[in-house]
Amino acid sequence: MTIFKDWTFKWWQAALLKICLLSAGILLGTYFYNYLIELTWLWWTLFALTGVYLFSWFFKQN
Repeated sequence: MTIFKDWTFKWWQAALLKICLLSAGILLGTYFYNYLIELTWLWWTLFALTGVYLFSWFFKQN
């Protein structure tokens, strides 16, 4: 078994994967709160850059 292959998920399996990763992120965020709060500028920058990219990509598709 290899992890570097193509995977096909049903919609509900993808939703479970996203919930799992979101939960892990929240748990890690609460555990490392003091360290992560100092990097708020980084999280806002990543959010803005990826949002602009996805917004422009979406409108180029239409």
